[in-house]
Amino acid sequence: MKRFIVIFAISFFAFALIIGGITYYYLGKFQADDSHFAQIIEDNPDLQPPSAKDDPIVNFLVMGIDDARSDFMMVFRYNKDNHKVAIISIPRDTRVYIKNYGYNKINSAVARKEGALLAMDTVGELLDIPIHYYIEMDFKGAEKIIDIMGGVKINVPMDMKYDDPTQNLHINIKAGEQILNGKKAVHFVRYRSGYSNADLGRINAQQLFTKALIEHMTSANILPKAFSILNTASKYVKTNMEQSEIASYALRLKHIDLDNIKMYVLPGDATYIDNVSYYICDEVELKQMIADINKEIGIQKNVGDKIENYEDERDGTVSVNDIM
Repeated sequence: MKRFIVIFAISFFAFALIIGGITYYYLGKFQADDSHFAQIIEDNPDLQPPSAKDDPIVNFLVMGIDDARSDFMMVFRYNKDNHKVAIISIPRDTRVYIKNYGYNKINSAVARKEGALLAMDTVGELLDIPIHYYIEMDFKGAEKIIDIMGGVKINVPMDMKYDDPTQNLHINIKAGEQILNGKKAVHFVRYRSGYSNADLGRINAQQLFTKALIEHMTSANILPKAFSILNTASKYVKTNMEQSEIASYALRLKHIDLDNIKMYVLPGDATYIDNVSYYICDEVELKQMIADINKEIGIQKNVGDKIENYEDERDGTVSVNDIM
């Protein structure tokens, strides 16, 4: 689910570039309740998100919400100076320490009373990076927006069949190239039971879906549907970004080249603890991955230093173009 949520959210913001001032009205609706946030921070001052003003690399936590929990989590790392991007997928069963609640699956953080702020803090602690912003969207919104777009063409790699009455989730998609409507698109990115490596297989499918969605969302055919998409998105997308920040990052989107988007997966392995399935992060590999990401997207050692660019050392990273 993660990749197209990212594209949904930032593509909506990008419409500010294209269709003018009235879009600012819609952007305001993306913002979460300020008074609610202020109260959470007053009660938990350590959950105050760091300012992104002086950081060359800005980190966004993107979440797809299903039944209060985040069915997916990913971090979108963007270098404001060279416009390179790294996307880190975090399996929803990742076992982490959640402040004041103890060890649990990472997808439960956002369901606590501290909500997205606690999720940001938890992910930041896991990756040892500051999380500046969050973008949150639920599945109903994703379905509606894809339907407005007219669906998304994707080559489904296998027959997908899965039924879970407890979630009212019934997936039935045939293999082959086709245009997926909103409901089937969400089913495609949620499906995991047929993959030998479960969540990691689903993450690969989500990356496959990303390229198709990016191309569709940035096509001229979408422009006449912009207001309808924005109006719908404003009901389902929430963020702690101010309107001016949303518009500012939208202006930067035109500088992002698909070849400069690299995708990563949190390293680790699945296991059971007390008969509960978890994904256990490999901290040594994670430290190396974060170092590789810093090299890939460029780092700034001190304020005023020149951005250092590095050769593409791949090291297991995946370019968006490679997925197709």
